[in-house]
Amino acid sequence: MEKKLRVTVPKYIEEIIQGDIEEFKITKNFLLNYIFERLKNEKLLDEYYKEGDKEVIQFNLNKKNKENYYEFLEEKNVQVEADFFRKLFIKYGNFPKNKRELFVFSEIVERINYGIKEKKIIKIKFRDGNETKVEPYYIGSSQLEIANYIFSYDLEKCKFKNYRLNNIVGIYISRDKFQNRDEEFIENVKKNFDPFLSEGKVIRVKLSDCGEKMFENLKVNRPQVMEKSKNIYSLQCSEEKAKRYFSYFMNEVEILEPLSLREWFIDKYKKAIEVYEN
Repeated sequence: MEKKLRVTVPKYIEEIIQGDIEEFKITKNFLLNYIFERLKNEKLLDEYYKEGDKEVIQFNLNKKNKENYYEFLEEKNVQVEADFFRKLFIKYGNFPKNKRELFVFSEIVERINYGIKEKKIIKIKFRDGNETKVEPYYIGSSQLEIANYIFSYDLEKCKFKNYRLNNIVGIYISRDKFQNRDEEFIENVKKNFDPFLSEGKVIRVKLSDCGEKMFENLKVNRPQVMEKSKNIYSLQCSEEKAKRYFSYFMNEVEILEPLSLREWFIDKYKKAIEVYEN
């Protein structure tokens, strides 16, 4: 017989849990059972609670968690199941976003960290079915600690690459060891981690007055300023990062260098004009 649970939680916790389910591409039942399995022996405090709107979460305990469930409640002196689970889910929801991702993907993280520690080549299987072999160096968080990436050297593409953690479904550790390729570069990336691998890459842009205000306010993926002369900036920034970040600026930015990036923006703006003219 199934064990159904109904738990009232603060609305912001329900929104966090629902957001993680969608972004991590997992089911509600899996996540809530996983939280119980991994956090049930942790200290739970009422200080995590925030007053406000509430939502109801319903789920079923899986077969593994049902085993010795009532013995566990008795051992922990749990008087009200819903109150216990409310505190449990609030504890999870108050983890930073990147920490929740590491928590949910802990088995994959452990295998990656083993590969890093032992300098073993690993095979990555992605959610879309693709696979690749890499030399893993580091698991880093994006700016503002939103997501996690594996910094590695891709042996099939023959270049340094970052791969998003939640796109990975399997890690296979080989017997083959590797030697770090460019140790200075690797250490610099680890110290100033950037999902777009901007280390050693420089672009130059010209910003309008409005563009400078946007640059000051838009912090996610903002490039590091290397040099500034009036409204011309030299930035540590890969082309891919520049495409993502400066696409919001429209005519408030002019890409000066490199030429390939400047031409990419010119082409995009021309195509946008064609759309509006048709």
